[in-house]
Amino acid sequence: MASEPLRPENSKRSLSMRVSKLIRIQLERGKVGVETVAEQLNMSRYTLHKKLRQEGLTFAALLEQVRREQAITYMKDKSKPLVEIAEQLGFSELSAFSRAFKRWMGTPPAEYRSLRLS
Repeated sequence: MASEPLRPENSKRSLSMRVSKLIRIQLERGKVGVETVAEQLNMSRYTLHKKLRQEGLTFAALLEQVRREQAITYMKDKSKPLVEIAEQLGFSELSAFSRAFKRWMGTPPAEYRSLRLS
């Protein structure tokens, strides 16, 4: 019983967790790319998309989930400008971050910060 084979649901969870972790690492470095993540997992972009699709996920959905989680964490530091948060999350402009944040949280980032984190 030392090494029991992974159940399909465990290996699926494992892939999405590994992809999310690689996305977080890439965000810290500045830019996220599906090609880079696939390469780090030793698979093609197509294979990565296919395996994620089998889990009912997409790379874009995982990227958005990681960005949302990181955004909430970054917003707690009131000394960090919104422009810097947007940049750290890989958004090209503050307006793109603001639209995404409003979609995620139902309120613009500045309002969220002032109302919910006071």
